[in-house]
Amino acid sequence: MYNIGVVLLGETDQETSIVSLKNEQLQICLTDKDEVIERTEKYDGIVIAEQRTQNIGIICELIIMLKRKHNTFVWVVSERKHKMNRIAYLQLGADGIINEDCDLEECGFMMINALDRYKDIGTEEENQIHKSVELSDLQLRPCNFSVVVKGKEINLTRLEYKTIEFLHTKQGTAVTYEEIYKNVWINEVNKANDKQYRVSNLVFHIRQKIEEDTTRPKYIKTIRSKGYKLML
Repeated sequence: MYNIGVVLLGETDQETSIVSLKNEQLQICLTDKDEVIERTEKYDGIVIAEQRTQNIGIICELIIMLKRKHNTFVWVVSERKHKMNRIAYLQLGADGIINEDCDLEECGFMMINALDRYKDIGTEEENQIHKSVELSDLQLRPCNFSVVVKGKEINLTRLEYKTIEFLHTKQGTAVTYEEIYKNVWINEVNKANDKQYRVSNLVFHIRQKIEEDTTRPKYIKTIRSKGYKLML
């Protein structure tokens, strides 16, 4: 079941009609704009009920804040005939407009279909991540700056971990010394004159810890005259 937060902006008798969105797959929770901003993550989707002309600015601001904070699904109930207002909501990130001509039962299924599709995509991506981790004999553990190589946990320094973590985000792609330096020594960008040496020295120490044979590294490959590439 999906939790849908319905934001009511002001006194209205529209509550009864919106509640009819509820079905076996949608749990409708009436709320206000302050509560929904503070606890966005508890909802799978948000419905904003527009009632008054002065609510346009409030709704626009609310859509922006919701999308920025959690990128959740947002639908707006609007009775406005002027399409420019509805277009403005969509441009700001609203996922759909529900107007007086819409059948609420149909809208409920529209929401369920969108949420199901999003859930399927997320599950597929998660499975791919787990699959790649299972196939790899090197795994990252950000909680304590360590890596697991063939089942053995190896502790790294903060800079060593940040280096291998950045290489991991570019897995299979050659990364320059400059790129590695900028992402590891964030507060010292463009200040050091020995960037290549510092990166090379850091990689040397990482290899000492994770490679069986540092003369023939398996995980961190040197790309001549450029930088390094992580191979998993």
